Amino acid sequence: MAAIRWIDANAERVLAACLLAFIVLLISFNVIMRYIFNASLSWGEELTLWVFVWFIWLAVSYGFKKREHIRIMILRGMLPERLQLYLDLLIDLLILSFMAVLIAECVQLLQLPFVAKQKSVVLQLPIPILYASAPIGATLSSIRVIQHMCHTAKLLRTPFQGVL
Repeated sequence: MAAIRWIDANAERVLAACLLAFIVLLISFNVIMRYIFNASLSWGEELTLWVFVWFIWLAVSYGFKKREHIRIMILRGMLPERLQLYLDLLIDLLILSFMAVLIAECVQLLQLPFVAKQKSVVLQLPIPILYASAPIGATLSSIRVIQHMCHTAKLLRTPFQGVL
């Protein structure tokens, strides 16, 4: 159970940090190769792009976990605290709906025969590996949104004390 708690608390953060570190090292190595040895890596830019796409989707999920995505708070701040929670639930439902549509569309795209057969230009890796980042990231994001919805629902079930 402790392992599951650790994964829940740290999975996106650790994976995103590792991917970002890999991107920095790969770009640095390519710059050194290009300007010192006058021979850049032919595959470096493509691999950087692939890793960056996966990094972004993990970072999106981490943003949902930490509740640090950009939000317009002026309307929310004008509402009483209890209504703020209901607004949070409504927004989370809309986000979850969007994520469900995104996941469904991405899975449908991945099942197309011409997508399954595509390979990247330089690395010759299957393109579905790159495209899979979107439904996986959206699924992780959905899990984080559901966790926040459960927390908000628990706050709504407790007697209102004026302070949250």
